[in-house]
Amino acid sequence: MTFNELNLSAPVLRAVAQAGYESPSPIQAAAIPPVLAGRDLMGCAQTGTGKTAAFALPMLDRLTASAPRKKGAIRALILTPTRELALQIGESFEAYGKYLTLRSTVIFGGVGQAPQVAALKKGVDILIACPGRLNDLVGQGLLDLSNIEIFVLDEADRMLDMGFVHDVKKVIAKLPRQRQNLMFSATMPKEIEQLAAGILHDPAFVKVDPVSSTVDRIQQSLYFVEKGNKKFLLPWLIKNLRPEVVNALVFSRTKQRPEQAGHPRRRHPRQQEPDRPCDGAGGFQGGQDPGAGGDRYRRPRH
Repeated sequence: MTFNELNLSAPVLRAVAQAGYESPSPIQAAAIPPVLAGRDLMGCAQTGTGKTAAFALPMLDRLTASAPRKKGAIRALILTPTRELALQIGESFEAYGKYLTLRSTVIFGGVGQAPQVAALKKGVDILIACPGRLNDLVGQGLLDLSNIEIFVLDEADRMLDMGFVHDVKKVIAKLPRQRQNLMFSATMPKEIEQLAAGILHDPAFVKVDPVSSTVDRIQQSLYFVEKGNKKFLLPWLIKNLRPEVVNALVFSRTKQRPEQAGHPRRRHPRQQEPDRPCDGAGGFQGGQDPGAGGDRYRRPRH
């Protein structure tokens, strides 16, 4: 199959060719037709499968083919868990839409909001956002989501891992009832299925890779330990596990935990503070979005 067979417009095909794409990936070949037709979509695909183009290309064509509901309104919203992913998606929209008149911008926390607000005031058709900063700006009356025509929830399972579920639901409550919904997730736990059931209406379901499972060579163990003893568990494991641990990669729920685990006898200044959720609002001072820190805030999966 070629991109020409997917009924994409000439400007989009031209941009795709310049980006070096010769043929669509499986997720692109399966997702583009139903999205172009206006259907809701549930895509089960991992990062690196080409899923950004799978929703970006048909979105660009659908938005170009119709007039906005309201002049100057934001027409499409892509919600993503991290700043890095938001920037990547923003770059993709710029590349794929280079021969179109649609404008896009990216907003995320951890940086000053003034340049982002200035970009929004110039007019934006497509908004790529992390949930923390998005809700901040909506709360300040600087963003209106009532005219969104297409809503994309990307990497939904990571949203769940990072504690963004309530933020996502808060965003959805601001959207118009009449809209196209696209949802992508690498895994499909029950929580994601429940979230999808509340968002999607008669969706097309596209699954490229099997739902993620542990690689056979990985041995998993679960240790139940009191919170105060967690900092002693890692050094004990490294010392006592057999075969001997030569290299180790440790995932932590918060950025303080690695230092506490690595130096169990050192008292961290914030060690006595209660754990706070990485929710992009109450969890960080100054309204910093957890997306600004990337994967280091991601909870480990057991």
